[in-house]
Amino acid sequence: MNLLINSSDAGKYISTEIEKIHKKKIQELKKTKETLKSDESIIINQKNVISKEEFDKKLSELRIKARDYEKQRINNSKSLSQKRIKASGDLLNLIQPILTEYADKNSIAIIFKKTSIVIGKVDLDITNQILEILNKKHKKIDLN
Repeated sequence: MNLLINSSDAGKYISTEIEKIHKKKIQELKKTKETLKSDESIIINQKNVISKEEFDKKLSELRIKARDYEKQRINNSKSLSQKRIKASGDLLNLIQPILTEYADKNSIAIIFKKTSIVIGKVDLDITNQILEILNKKHKKIDLN
């Protein structure tokens, strides 16, 4: 199953799209972090110039922005994980009917995962045939 998920066109599409989303989110977070650092430097430089109340107010605002940044970082991570899990589940749901149809057409009574087999004939392995069918039928998986 893992070979089908990782080697199929749809599985590769999932991986590349998740990676693109991840990189985009990282860039956004990097910009936000740089802004926070810049704001922190400005506030520190103004410490002796502005009143104590003004300094405390700006520091409080910066802390709120820092908490928001951390929440955004956590939410991005959760969102990405959820997308990956959902897409993998969708791919598995697409594989199941292919396995059923293949088993019916080729009079196969039972299909085992490779990881559950201790020893067996190599010519009984249908992974490549299923991978070929999967690639013909499904090139992409919707990540939304």
